[in-house]
Amino acid sequence: MRFALIGLGYWGRNYLRLIERHPDCELVVVCDGSTTALADGLTAAPGAHGTNNAFDAIAHPAVDAVVIATPATTHFPIAGSALRSGKHVLCEKPLTMTVAESEELLGLAEDSGQTLFVGHTFVYNPAVRAARSLVRDGELGSRLHCHATWAAPGPVRSDVNALWDLSPHPISILTYLLGRGPTSVAATGQTILDTDREDIVFLHLEFSESATADIHVSWLARLKTRTVTLTGGRRVAIFDDMAQKEKLRVFETSAATDGSRSERVERVPDQPIHVPQISAVEPLAAQLDHFLECCHSGITPQSSGLAGQCVVAVLEAAQESLRSGDAVALEETPLRA
Repeated sequence: MRFALIGLGYWGRNYLRLIERHPDCELVVVCDGSTTALADGLTAAPGAHGTNNAFDAIAHPAVDAVVIATPATTHFPIAGSALRSGKHVLCEKPLTMTVAESEELLGLAEDSGQTLFVGHTFVYNPAVRAARSLVRDGELGSRLHCHATWAAPGPVRSDVNALWDLSPHPISILTYLLGRGPTSVAATGQTILDTDREDIVFLHLEFSESATADIHVSWLARLKTRTVTLTGGRRVAIFDDMAQKEKLRVFETSAATDGSRSERVERVPDQPIHVPQISAVEPLAAQLDHFLECCHSGITPQSSGLAGQCVVAVLEAAQESLRSGDAVALEETPLRA
């Protein structure tokens, strides 16, 4: 598979590293608007052609697939051009800035027969996959409440707010774990640094009758935090991406009886009953392997364009909720089993 990589910032350089060392990949073109970033990219991939123009990179006749690691507001025109040119597309999150744009890309992918793949990297995290098995097997209980915190001391974006920058990660994790999108979204936020963009956002999601979720995102936190807690009537599972070990821990929710009272008292023990063995697989590398598999075989990606559109729908509804102060209803989107 011969690639054009568009965007050579922090995340784009990770793609460059993986594509360059992958035995089934060839990096044909690297592209960035910054002359310095482009020069660094060509140093790391000396066999590639360099350009500052994304559409020139797409038009290169040797390119089979395009990786888009540019700012979110540029995804739609670049991905659309690539699909119209008959290229497979791996686009970073969020797929687009509106549901209408996502729907157009889905149509282009279907018409062209090309793969449209969204970089929801945490879908390929082994600990998140283990948590999904717990949810699907009913190990946590029939009803769930999910709480996610995605916070860090920057970077602060100039093109989008914290909602669009950070929320795609926990939203994509939750929709993957539950296998569907939410039916309603309510959001509140606060502007601290700039009156035009929220730096801190809280989301409340309703997933039909069986699950709810609360998400906190901030790029003004003192410490980097990436956690998802899944609370059920039987067990509690905690995913902590920043943990060096034990990224997924499972706790029993047990019943105890106070000797002086007849009522039942619920408690969660301090020590986990189970710490799943998690394979040491780099999620981004697993994502690239799956992208190649989808391009070669035509199977639907686990982070498909539809999954990307579902996340965009939640973000768009949350942005409307921030504006209006009201919860926004959504049509439930079933995702790949």
